[in-house]
Amino acid sequence: MTAIALPEIGTPARVVRGRSIHDGYQRGWGLMHAGLAEQVARSPLYQAGLEASGGWSVMVEAKRMNLFLILTRFLERLEGKDVIEFGSYRGGNALFMARVMWEIDPTAKVYSCDTFAGMPVTDAGRDLHAKGDFSDTSYEALLDRRDALGLTNLVVVKGLFQDTFPGIAKSRPRFGLAHIDCDIYSGVKYAQDAVWPRMARGGYLVYDDADAPSCIGATEAVEDLIMKRKLHAEQVWPHWVFRARL
Repeated sequence: MTAIALPEIGTPARVVRGRSIHDGYQRGWGLMHAGLAEQVARSPLYQAGLEASGGWSVMVEAKRMNLFLILTRFLERLEGKDVIEFGSYRGGNALFMARVMWEIDPTAKVYSCDTFAGMPVTDAGRDLHAKGDFSDTSYEALLDRRDALGLTNLVVVKGLFQDTFPGIAKSRPRFGLAHIDCDIYSGVKYAQDAVWPRMARGGYLVYDDADAPSCIGATEAVEDLIMKRKLHAEQVWPHWVFRARL
């Protein structure tokens, strides 16, 4: 795999107040202003991940590129490299991450967690999305595509997070990346609280929807995390990114 050259950043490469501003600038500023997006787009591994996703992802390109950079350039520094996604919809992002991780460390697991039946009951006082949204998905189709691609590192987990994550936790995974993409307050709140003790030191909590105009409930859940754990963001573009247990 050809290494992508990260931009030189003048800020010190150290962790202060629970984040590395240097690393956040390398990814965020690099993607926006320093030609990093063009490098990522040309990467054969990135292209392989896109092909594996089957066009099933609705994620904006800059966010997918940011995930790719974390997986390929930053996860190697962590003791734990398992990946979990809370909210997979059709599974395009999970397929993408599993294909990328297959090259980096095929022993690491990528967990794809969703009802695969649309949104559960939501909180009308916080959430714009309603029960049944995003129901145009198929658990069986995701399994079939996973198996056709030979991605034995991808574990597809069907059900509500609070019903399924305790079983995942029993295997004592150590997550380097938690991709939280579940749009609503209850899902984000449960996911971030449940996964925190299972995160590797310095692991990445990456939020797809905290900045979305239809997801103020998700934003509120992240605000809860910030206040409870007194965290500072490592990135706010293209994702909100926080580091765990630093």
